[in-house]
Amino acid sequence: MYYCGWDGGGTKTEVCILKQDGNTASQAFGPLNVNGASRETVEKTVRDAVKYMRARQEGLEGCAMLVIGMAGVSNREAARMVEQAVREAGYTGPLRLKGDQEIALAGAIRGHGAVLIAGTGAICYGRDPSGNSFRVGGWGYLIDDGGSGYAIGRDILMAAARAVDGRGKDTCLHQAVIEALSVQDIRGVITWLYAPGTGKKEIASLAPLLLPALEAGDEAALAIAKKAAEDLSELVITGWRKTGMEDGEIAMTGSILNRYAHIRALTEERIHAVLPDVSMISPRYSPAQGAAMLAKEATL
Repeated sequence: MYYCGWDGGGTKTEVCILKQDGNTASQAFGPLNVNGASRETVEKTVRDAVKYMRARQEGLEGCAMLVIGMAGVSNREAARMVEQAVREAGYTGPLRLKGDQEIALAGAIRGHGAVLIAGTGAICYGRDPSGNSFRVGGWGYLIDDGGSGYAIGRDILMAAARAVDGRGKDTCLHQAVIEALSVQDIRGVITWLYAPGTGKKEIASLAPLLLPALEAGDEAALAIAKKAAEDLSELVITGWRKTGMEDGEIAMTGSILNRYAHIRALTEERIHAVLPDVSMISPRYSPAQGAAMLAKEATL
């Protein structure tokens, strides 16, 4: 018998097998985000993942529980589509769908605390000492997601436009954007920005331009990093104030916190200034492992 957890993302889906003795095995497949991939792509990912489960010595029948974590699980139609695809692929056992933040938290910490996720979007999701869950942020790029890859990409574009106008200081981000998009000037940037094929992910893909600008000490880049840290630390501080917690663990994860040392350091500094008794950690286990652990807990 084994327990299985899926971490369904926009670019890949990690499948984790958790055996009763605690050993794990995992493998990655295609995307599972119904908001960013076609139905055919999602269905293929599901078939591949179920095939991987079937290849286990215990087979599909040996899976005591399958937990799938994915973004947009609150969308009933999306959840129904994934569940149907799983059943059509041949898995008939117990199945639960969870939000991606839920499986991230399950793998990240022990006891009370939260996971701070800053990738394309941004959210703080946690639980208090009584086991009650809470969330701050994560309401989408149109009205929220400060400190995310999208917000940083947008702020880079803003800094470039303001520099051209003279409303902002000269910044190396201006030329960096032009070269990254292979356009001639800011007008080409605007044409790209408002083209039908440009969306949240495309704007977020500009975020890495911040790294060399930070290393060069660019003032606009430093201001963007400071703003991102303020927004991310606000998510955590607000969560702790809502719950009345003073200590606990904060697991930092997501591409922005993992790859942008300057932003992570500023974020931790601001959090510690208000919450000196919290522990800053990296996640103990992956979200896929967290999903498998939730699967095991559900059978106890």
